[in-house]
Amino acid sequence: MRLSVISTLLTGLLLFPSANSFGLLFEMGAEQEQIGQGSNAITVESQTASSVSKAAEIETLIQAAIKDSPQPFSGSVILLEEGKPLLELQKGEGINHESRFVMASLSKQITATLVLQALDAGKLDLNQSLNHYLFGELEGEHKALKATELNTNTGALNPSRYDERITLHQLLTHTSGVDKLGKANRFEPGSQFEYSNFGYSLLGQVLEKVNHQSFAEQVAQFATRYQLNGMSAELGSIEAIHAKVPSFAVGLQESELIAPSELVIDEALLPAGGLIASAATYIAFQQQLHAGNLLSPESYRRMTTAYIELPFLWPNMRYGYGIRINKDNGLVEYSHTGYVSGYMSMTLHYPEFNLDLVMLENLSLNLNDRDRVFELHNQIRQIIRSQLLLAKASNV
Repeated sequence: MRLSVISTLLTGLLLFPSANSFGLLFEMGAEQEQIGQGSNAITVESQTASSVSKAAEIETLIQAAIKDSPQPFSGSVILLEEGKPLLELQKGEGINHESRFVMASLSKQITATLVLQALDAGKLDLNQSLNHYLFGELEGEHKALKATELNTNTGALNPSRYDERITLHQLLTHTSGVDKLGKANRFEPGSQFEYSNFGYSLLGQVLEKVNHQSFAEQVAQFATRYQLNGMSAELGSIEAIHAKVPSFAVGLQESELIAPSELVIDEALLPAGGLIASAATYIAFQQQLHAGNLLSPESYRRMTTAYIELPFLWPNMRYGYGIRINKDNGLVEYSHTGYVSGYMSMTLHYPEFNLDLVMLENLSLNLNDRDRVFELHNQIRQIIRSQLLLAKASNV
């Protein structure tokens, strides 16, 4: 379905999320995800036929939202329809089309894709336990301890293993309740949703075991295979990475003042939120993913299946594998957001329209004012959704 089927004009652009929020998610520079639907509705007015196309309108509205935003913005935004650019915007000192950013939690879609490719290759089973891949099966006297863990919630802990009930599926969907090695699980595996960067770090370890390569090497091979030249896994401080990759945008953290972030990327952060890419590269990955070029049809179906509802700043969100899913008003939306110190991110995909947006920023807003952290993201999402829903309505 093309955006040009009707012409519309959006007014009342601002959308303010609820002040409710839940936990800091990264040990260093956490991703903050707020609960709420926003208090201000967006008014939509139809207009008669105009020489201004829908594509031009959506471009203008997003540009205006960024320009008029009350908070600072530095980063890159790309919007594609059917693979063709509707909007390419870069703003901020030194930011251009080639600039690379820490993806933050958008990294989880890469990790989930690598896990599913290993599944397609017959290297792993998503219903198999985490411990099976990291440590092998228990033997001898330890089997009695395994039985104790499986049959009670307060049984003796094996300090060298995670909860025996945790599966890869639960790690992918943030339902494992995994805690640090030797600690009791946070809840019964599979019983509830709790966002876990640590869980995705463990998936990175599983990939290293089954593929016999470091996670960084696997990302490099993945980027080469699919011609994602602006994507890589880099370790170290922001300064060290910038010295190695000159196109890497130095992250800024807003507190009392705006200052360079002190983020350091280590092996644990990479699979959960530490990969880097340009906006153009990430949107190329996203297009290939949803075009069916990266996964088998069955694995893609697994990735985009809604397994569990989650609390989030957008209503009615559910989680697949490294992807958030919303189907309000019959409009299918796949999304994710990210936040680490110095970087913020958002991705949106609407399969009915083959519409993709990627937004990567090298400025993370102050978490002391959590209402505004994702305010611009909310606004841009609502602009796009309102346009697409009007397009759907015109074809009823």
